[in-house]
Amino acid sequence: MDTSLGLTQSLKQQLTLSPQLIQTLEILAMSTLELQQRIKNEIEINPALAIPAERNVSLERLAARQDSHVDDDLGDSPRYGRSMDGFTRLSSSYDQEAADRNARFIDGALSRSETLQEHLIRQLGCLKLSDEQMELGTLIISNLDHNGFYRVDPVSLVPDSRMKQLMEMIPIVQSLDPAGIGVPDFRQSLILQAKMDQLDPKDFEIFSRIVQDYLEKLRLNKFKEVAKELGISEDELSNLYGYLQTLNPYPGLQYSDSEIQYAIPDLFVHFEDGKLQLKLNNEAVPSLSIDSEFLELEINPKDTNYKETTSYINNAIRSANQLISQIHMRNETIKKIGLQLIKHQHEFFIKGPRYLKPLTYRTISEELSLHETTISRAVQGKYIDTDWGILPIKELFSSAIQTTIPGKEEVSKTAVMDLLKEIIETHTGDKPLSDQKLSDMLNERGIKIARRTVSKYRQALNIDSSYIRS
Repeated sequence: MDTSLGLTQSLKQQLTLSPQLIQTLEILAMSTLELQQRIKNEIEINPALAIPAERNVSLERLAARQDSHVDDDLGDSPRYGRSMDGFTRLSSSYDQEAADRNARFIDGALSRSETLQEHLIRQLGCLKLSDEQMELGTLIISNLDHNGFYRVDPVSLVPDSRMKQLMEMIPIVQSLDPAGIGVPDFRQSLILQAKMDQLDPKDFEIFSRIVQDYLEKLRLNKFKEVAKELGISEDELSNLYGYLQTLNPYPGLQYSDSEIQYAIPDLFVHFEDGKLQLKLNNEAVPSLSIDSEFLELEINPKDTNYKETTSYINNAIRSANQLISQIHMRNETIKKIGLQLIKHQHEFFIKGPRYLKPLTYRTISEELSLHETTISRAVQGKYIDTDWGILPIKELFSSAIQTTIPGKEEVSKTAVMDLLKEIIETHTGDKPLSDQKLSDMLNERGIKIARRTVSKYRQALNIDSSYIRS
């Protein structure tokens, strides 16, 4: 066995995410409110960004601008004036209107306290991490929703070559404040919080089973039944349930905005003049451009800060162009998805929720030649205004449920839930329908669905069990 030291070379392919690509994915996943805030922050720090003027220009404004140019041309002062910061302008007529437009947007954008992502990234910056760890940590955090849960499975965020490093970063992110973030759902959040509290191993095992399987029964005060199934006393169960109630199932919400959050539609789809009309909401997010006067800045080559100033201007313009391009890409992706939704959910937009067809992210991703995770990010937190109300776009994607009637197409989960809600609300009998009875009634209509699935759908509709409805 050769134990000598030496250098070796190896050739391999490795896919890495550039900071620009990470930023593009972040903007794609942002809701309209989050994007408004992002634009507000960028306008505050980047002088190259501007909100273009409206197309209608008044004659008085045009005349005043022409007069100012005449004064400049006839004045004794040189056209290119030296400023204290090394910048010069082609004209002394400063575009006050552009500054006013930027200020109005900044004032109008929703102000808010520190977000969950900002809170987590600030903590991440205090740890001794490598550049790769910092990049992966930021990627994991950007994938969290307002509850602190994953938007998409984190394994889809990086190639296989970086999976080991990603898995090592997840516990580090989970260790940040607030406890319980960086997990798929509220159940895993409660279990993670108990683990971080260093619950006794035996109690932790029982606690995990309670969270996974018995929350519904405990909500119905069936402590005796649950204690028997778990093999513990009612007092032990009561203590663990009391501890559970001290935990926060949605830890990220404490960093959400205190203001009322409004659903701002990103798409409008309405049946007008005998056909469906699709419109992208361009009013909620202002169009951006490069400030023309910033582009015309001139710098004296003899200035001692010439290199630094030139670098600052070029970086500002590059950053502004990048943001404009990313927002354009976001809008185009949402628009393309909207066109595909009209194609696949044509009957829904015309007739209503009962006619929603099964549709998956994969179907849309294949037709648009995009990755499934791109479609997932693009619809996350986005809304669509239809003749049937304002809905989350992701609700138009639904899994398929087989039917037992020959020749009948598969129905969507959403359509089954709508039918289930109608059956419960229109039932006039003295005794509420049990989940098993509801399952039997759906089977009679050709929809094969198990009792436990009926229970899951009923809970998603916020409808109590027959025990409570009785």
